[in-house]
Amino acid sequence: MRLVPDFIAQFFTKGSPLYKELQTMLGFTPGNIALYELALCHRSNNANATENNERLEFLGDAILGAIIGEHLFTKYPTKPEGYLTDMRSKIVNRKTLNQIALKIGLKSIMKFNEQDFHLRNSLIFGNALEALIGAIYIDKGYAKTRTFLRNRILLPFVDIELLEGIEVNMKNRLIGWASRQGKTIDFIVLEEKLEKGRKKFKIGVMYEEEIIASSIAGNKKEASKIAAEEAIKILNIPEMAS
Repeated sequence: MRLVPDFIAQFFTKGSPLYKELQTMLGFTPGNIALYELALCHRSNNANATENNERLEFLGDAILGAIIGEHLFTKYPTKPEGYLTDMRSKIVNRKTLNQIALKIGLKSIMKFNEQDFHLRNSLIFGNALEALIGAIYIDKGYAKTRTFLRNRILLPFVDIELLEGIEVNMKNRLIGWASRQGKTIDFIVLEEKLEKGRKKFKIGVMYEEEIIASSIAGNKKEASKIAAEEAIKILNIPEMAS
């Protein structure tokens, strides 16, 4: 069964600057280069679900979670399950992954609608990093993927001690703050629609019977998190409030 559709154009031709940049980023020579091309093709470049990186993103997300879980389990043999779960969530957080993707130069070799200002400043690069992990897994296997993550992602870009002080669950942070203030916070679905065959949810943050922030995403959880981050800024909640 073919994993990559025939439509993929070989924009990473061997010897080209893009190919060399990808090779440097990975730390090894890609085998099935078409897999990597698919991983770096955003749906704004091709909306067909089998012809963009969304399926590889799904796989990469699962592989990333497993490898990070294994890494933390081995690195912290005395830490409880709650700590390991919390740290894994912080490492695989969309914002964290997006920052890492930008640092390793993923943006410069992605295929996406660069005329869309929103996309140029969105979290699609972290999603592409997950898709890239999925491509590596299919092309090279679990051990090689684990080595890539350890040497190219975890060691240079993930500071566990720093992450220990970061509160990732913005929604709980916001609700906890409101409770201590004797205020009410609710998350409500403002809109649910189909956009190019995919569901989109608009979630609003209602503070004292007034919508103060909202966000649209492909799932309610992500939309709620982004809306909560915006509400935290609007309400000027201290950084370390919890």
